[in-house]
Amino acid sequence: MYSAGLWLHSWLRWGVILLGVLAVVRALGALRARRWTPADDRAGGLFTIAFDVQFLVGLILSFALSPLTKQAMQHMDVAMRTGSIRYWAVEHPFGMVAALVLAHVGRVMVRRVPEAKKARTAVIFFALALLLVLALTPWPNMPGHRPLFRLP
Repeated sequence: MYSAGLWLHSWLRWGVILLGVLAVVRALGALRARRWTPADDRAGGLFTIAFDVQFLVGLILSFALSPLTKQAMQHMDVAMRTGSIRYWAVEHPFGMVAALVLAHVGRVMVRRVPEAKKARTAVIFFALALLLVLALTPWPNMPGHRPLFRLP
């Protein structure tokens, strides 16, 4: 079950990243050359929905399936001194929560601000969320890395 969860989490990240890029690109287009459209709003909505699904899979992995997280929680002093374990137990989850909060705050703010400020607000919040996601994704060259495309 753990390997299936890792596979799903690994592949869902690409959806989150692609939809995040789409949301930022659409918002930049609305900022520069055209008005905010329902398609721009949908792109932000799809980004946050994909991120929510990814986050739920990550929670299940961390708290129900991962032997690494269970060990880290039992021996937090050791985990904090070991870079790769600290990454999985603290840095990755807390950073992704921050990115998720930014994405959701951005989504809410876009709906509340006047039409003229929607694109700017979306660019700021969605770009910051996407940057955090990219910075905290376990790329192959990082400690505690994961492959780009996990195979079943």
